[in-house]
Amino acid sequence: MLDSFLSDLGLLIYVLLIIAVALQVMLKRRPVGVTLTWLLLIFAVPLLGIICYQLFGERYLGRLRARRARVMETKYKQSVHQFKRSPHAVERSCSEQAEPLNKLTRRLLGLPILGGNLLQNLEDSLSTLSQLTQDIHQAKTTIYLEFYIVQLGGLVDPLLDALALAAQRKVSVYLLADSVGSREFLSSEKRTQLEHAGVNVIEALHANPIRMLLQRIDLRLHRKIAAIDQHVAYTGSMNLVDPRLFNQQRGLGQWVDLMLRVEGPAAVNLQAVVAYDIEMETGLALIEQLDLVSPAASAGQQLMQIMPSGPGIFGDHIIQLLLSSLYLAKQQIVLTSPYFVPDESLQMALVTAANRGVEVNLILPARNDSFLVRYASHSFYQQLLDAGVNIFKFNGGLLHTKSLLIDQQVALVGTVNLDMRSLWLNFEVTSIIDDKDYAKDLYRIMQHYLQQSSKVDAIAWRKRPVYRRLMENIIHIFSPLL
Repeated sequence: MLDSFLSDLGLLIYVLLIIAVALQVMLKRRPVGVTLTWLLLIFAVPLLGIICYQLFGERYLGRLRARRARVMETKYKQSVHQFKRSPHAVERSCSEQAEPLNKLTRRLLGLPILGGNLLQNLEDSLSTLSQLTQDIHQAKTTIYLEFYIVQLGGLVDPLLDALALAAQRKVSVYLLADSVGSREFLSSEKRTQLEHAGVNVIEALHANPIRMLLQRIDLRLHRKIAAIDQHVAYTGSMNLVDPRLFNQQRGLGQWVDLMLRVEGPAAVNLQAVVAYDIEMETGLALIEQLDLVSPAASAGQQLMQIMPSGPGIFGDHIIQLLLSSLYLAKQQIVLTSPYFVPDESLQMALVTAANRGVEVNLILPARNDSFLVRYASHSFYQQLLDAGVNIFKFNGGLLHTKSLLIDQQVALVGTVNLDMRSLWLNFEVTSIIDDKDYAKDLYRIMQHYLQQSSKVDAIAWRKRPVYRRLMENIIHIFSPLL
């Protein structure tokens, strides 16, 4: 009798737990596909679904970071006010395509367009590492870096040595590295050596089993920014790695990245983003040490606006920026992304653009380092191909560049992948560039990618084996969680 009672009680508790977690899911206003996927997982495999949802379903920043975010919101508004007072702040964009994006970014974050910049695309990662190392050697006051992955070896080693030398000559040096992406570096002897030299090495979003109970472990610092002396900055898709050594064991070839070198007033914006991230992690108020009032020296004539995104004060506004950009296109869209698992709104925006006569070109890696993402990505192809979207598979390595070019006029370059993790979870940053000359150079790079790519044939794709279609459609169900 007692055994039967305990068994019934255990079953009742189990059922109530499933219902409670299902209600927890439905009380959050998410995209319908995400909600339904979580409910499917919870009801189909209850124990696994409940555990996964508690670990990955809520955007828990952690109590300490959440408190810091509330404090930093006031500082953020003060900083935005100072940026708006800059003599380099520009009210209107150059082109009609960019003006709605300018208004959107101002409305969401308040950040203005800044003129007086010299922008340079760096498409060779080895040259990028060498150029950044040279700029570090010339630094006089501050060096702020944040990267998802820092991996020792190759040209990264002299760059880290340059950081140590800069710290020894009394330059204020900070290196913020993600706990998961930079795990090996953060536990290395090299970190200890850098800290002994005076470099402030900070582990971002520390991940361990205990913290799973307090915050999500898959909220990652995915930004890639290096900012020096409030005048020079780098941002884009490249991690702090030597591509000749990074992930070569997977047989995908070298990762192909694009970095943007910024010289001029917009570099201050990028340095401020790193300062905010450091304060979120440590409580150290570096933003107050930056000079946001004095006019920065002009280096050129190009306009640039940035949109940080992610949990906390910046919000997940990147989806609005991407959708607005796609719907603004009149002639051409060229998009590159290593991970292509869009939500329904982005998929429909691409289909709609093609149906209204816009030339839509997607350049994606022929192979990437995720089995699930590869099959999930393929599940979106048929609808795109039927609408007339051109899909190109890059064969020159793992194309890691994240960029969007609209009408060969407006460019979005940054760290955002076309997947739910980048759009809703990760800390990311995107540069909005309204400049015909810059767009022309970015288009040249994209044409270089196309020369190393093969076009997906719509008829051949429709004839792919049934088992592949089945695998794609099964994984597609869980694409909102990838």
